[in-house]
Amino acid sequence: MGARQERRLLENAAPLMRPDERVELVAMAKIGSVKKSVGKSLAYGVAVGVLSGGTMMAFSTHAEAYIVLTDRQILFFRSHAGTPGKHIMSIPRAYAAITEPKSGLLLKFQLHVQGWDQALALTIPPLPPAVRKRGVAFTQLMPRIVLAAA
Repeated sequence: MGARQERRLLENAAPLMRPDERVELVAMAKIGSVKKSVGKSLAYGVAVGVLSGGTMMAFSTHAEAYIVLTDRQILFFRSHAGTPGKHIMSIPRAYAAITEPKSGLLLKFQLHVQGWDQALALTIPPLPPAVRKRGVAFTQLMPRIVLAAA
């Protein structure tokens, strides 16, 4: 992510943050639904967006997104033609935790939010290396959740 893209992202995030809120990290990831069968329903996705006032979205495919991690929340912005786009959702950081990341060619983990039925699947690509490095840093800053064996 270039300096101009990061600057634009932080400008988009500023109105959604408190004056004393501090940005800890800016990253990129592909975001999708863990429960793909539900996420594939367009009607479900629209209903979730409308009922939640736009604070939650259902993804049918992996959508590339910018992530702004602050000391209080996690902000997600849609990537539009490689530049930061519309604000997708905000999650209070105190209610979020991730599964242990699975590293390989792609870095994959799930973001669980207290009170949500469904987790978000996040995938960090290997290239460019700066994106991968920030993705790894994001996973190091987030608390872990241990899922019960099925």
